[in-house]
Amino acid sequence: MTQVEKRVSIWKESCNHKTHPRPEFQLRWEAEKIEPTHKLGLNIPLLGPRFMPPSYIHIQKRSGLGHQDIEPVTQYIKPFNVIHPFYYPQLATCPQCGSDEETTWEGWTSTGPCELHGLICEETALGAQLRCNTCKESTKMKKAADKNIPGIGF
Repeated sequence: MTQVEKRVSIWKESCNHKTHPRPEFQLRWEAEKIEPTHKLGLNIPLLGPRFMPPSYIHIQKRSGLGHQDIEPVTQYIKPFNVIHPFYYPQLATCPQCGSDEETTWEGWTSTGPCELHGLICEETALGAQLRCNTCKESTKMKKAADKNIPGIGF
């Protein structure tokens, strides 16, 4: 199973996808846009922050075979936006405490991209998880303390 397939299956299992199901071809296209950066050891899609699906004319010209390679499903792919501090540095604050010092990227949101109502068309967006070192350490300490609390037995 490739990383793209793993990411698509995780996104399909999320609560967000169960309440608002989205086509697998859309999830796959989004996962393919963020995957090459992991192979290069980078944390951001280099060609972002907005990915536009190929238009009918682009598919036709690229295939070289005219309209034979065009699948109707490609016309239903929505634009994809990446919300990352690299592109939007003003968003690089910890969501828990609001600190902008020592805030690091924790990975992509686990529920996958969400749907947005754009001005011209429907779009999707995938955000990065941010956390400052202070909140990260306090979370670790809280989890460790919770493990040491004995359970109440009846």
